[in-house]
Amino acid sequence: MIRAVVFDLWNTLVFSPAGSPFQRMKDLLHPDQVERVDGLARDGMIRPYPSVQAFLEAWRGPVGLDEAQVEAMALAFLEAGDQAQCFKGAPEAVAAVRDLARVALLSNTQTFGLELLDRLGIAERIRVRMLSAEIGALKPEPAAFEAMERKLGLFPGNLAMVGDSWKDDVEGALEAGWTAIWVNREALPRPSHDADALIYEVRDLSYLPELIQGLQDGMRCPTCLG
Repeated sequence: MIRAVVFDLWNTLVFSPAGSPFQRMKDLLHPDQVERVDGLARDGMIRPYPSVQAFLEAWRGPVGLDEAQVEAMALAFLEAGDQAQCFKGAPEAVAAVRDLARVALLSNTQTFGLELLDRLGIAERIRVRMLSAEIGALKPEPAAFEAMERKLGLFPGNLAMVGDSWKDDVEGALEAGWTAIWVNREALPRPSHDADALIYEVRDLSYLPELIQGLQDGMRCPTCLG
């Protein structure tokens, strides 16, 4: 029985025309700095920095960032947040799902620059939120899913993960014993996977309430809606 539906944030509920600030950071690094980008990005998403300035200052020395790079990287985070917007129908879908089950947010993201959660009404609609930078673990790592289980006080079989990332959301959820719901807006072919895995698929979040209702009513066949 699905008792809680957990949403991914970026590229599931919201997107930003400015693109990922972490990818833009990589593009701003000099060739001799690029080898540090994975560590830099991971650190930003598993440690709770109070501001983008604090994050960049922590890495200025280790990476050798110059002032122009620091300013451009800070701007990348500012623009990503300022330009963020909900996918069409996402707020309505969350509201409809909330009538069927508890809702929560589990996102691989930093702790700073997230004023968009209030601006877009996500904070109001989804009260239970866990960010990777707060829990020190990234999806698909088991610790991220286990932290949400403890937060909600639910068993794995009571939880559904809704997200666009096959690796982070689908594979992570399946490994954790959750129901996996893949948001596949581009109608991409499914990557190789266990043929017996129950993976549900929607092309648009507007189909999600129907799917959750079906799962609660006992539907067990994987389906693609939309």
